[in-house]
Amino acid sequence: MTNIQPLSGQALVAMVVNGSPIVIQVDGDNAPITAGNFVELVELGVYDGVSFHRVVREPNPFVVQGGDPNSVIPGFPPNLLGTGGFIDPATGQVRNVPLEIIPEGATEPIYSQTFQQAGITVPPLLRNVQGSIAMARSGNDPDSASSQFYFNLVDSPGLDGDYAVFGMVMQGFDVIDQIQQGDRIQDAEVFAGILPTRTSNLITDVPLLNGFINTLNRASLPLSYAFPRDLDADNVIEITPEISQQNPKGVFAGGGNDLVIGSEIADVINGNQGNDTIYGGAGDDLIWGGQGDDLLFGNDGNDIINGNRGNDTIYGGAGDDFIRGGQGDDYLSGDAGNDILIGDLGADTLVGGQGADTFVLTHADATIDQADLILDFNLAEGDRIAVVGDIDPSILILNSVGNDTHILLPEGGIFGVVQNAQPDLVRQGLFTLSPQDLALTIG
Repeated sequence: MTNIQPLSGQALVAMVVNGSPIVIQVDGDNAPITAGNFVELVELGVYDGVSFHRVVREPNPFVVQGGDPNSVIPGFPPNLLGTGGFIDPATGQVRNVPLEIIPEGATEPIYSQTFQQAGITVPPLLRNVQGSIAMARSGNDPDSASSQFYFNLVDSPGLDGDYAVFGMVMQGFDVIDQIQQGDRIQDAEVFAGILPTRTSNLITDVPLLNGFINTLNRASLPLSYAFPRDLDADNVIEITPEISQQNPKGVFAGGGNDLVIGSEIADVINGNQGNDTIYGGAGDDLIWGGQGDDLLFGNDGNDIINGNRGNDTIYGGAGDDFIRGGQGDDYLSGDAGNDILIGDLGADTLVGGQGADTFVLTHADATIDQADLILDFNLAEGDRIAVVGDIDPSILILNSVGNDTHILLPEGGIFGVVQNAQPDLVRQGLFTLSPQDLALTIG
């Protein structure tokens, strides 16, 4: 019927319009194909910059409609907006979504028919009530929806059974109520839920992968940071759960040598400049060291930690952490948990700690002094070593040098040194990773 991957369960999408967020709960349980299409388009950035081309408030409030990709084309005639849809790069054609509505009391949707066409007399499970979001389509083709959607400004029972509702506004209806024709979506991000389009050979744990990406998506929204301090001083910042909840973009530490202590929930912390010390606390935290030689602790939770610039020291703590060194000569320790450690640029030292850890070597260096050093590779614990590149792992040369193994390219260059491990064991844990792997965008 369609190649759209259905969404299982619920997802949360944030749209930023006129500087304020609209939070939408997308219902994959009761509109799996429609919801799957919508979150995929959000993930692809299709809605970034598109306008709301139809706003009906007079003589009575009705709908606010947007999502035509043509609206981002400079000079596109406004009177023609409402005719465009998402061009699927796999086919070069507009991707259409079959009409999908579950009747009240049923367990399966009716597809490609309105309720009148199907002879259904009960109302739909998901109705066109105030604050709901549904797919727009042409009036004469049930399967003509694509990327355009509308928000219901009021209850509109006359649309029930004809148009597919797939979610509800949880926050920001007041923002929708102020939208004018021509206003644009600054950014849209999925920040909760498990999307079927997200796959990775580096992170095969699907909930973990989605959790990391959702955290990054929330932090990327074009909203303001919290600034609870003097920007240029050496501050001590203690983040409360209230600060964390009220500022999804997170806390920006500023230019001094700051001490930042996270809360017991998920925090987003940007050290910015200076030699900062940051404790993530409990929760799944996102921590950027910024510039300077930083000391970063994830503590409990599945944390994302990036040293960024400088010679940083990073400890993941308990949990399955994603740790990047960034630029500089960094020391990365995953501690307990199934951690991923990426040295990035510089001569980095990688220590996995307890658990099944993955050490990622991103590039070949000219000399051993520039290469990353893996201190505790343990195949028996499930440790792996990923070499990034579109290369056959069998061409990599593993040289035994004393008790260590050097990972080399045939034409020269060294990816890394694995301490106290012989080539046969390293070979068993070695794999190559595409530079386009989704997980490499994390951090």
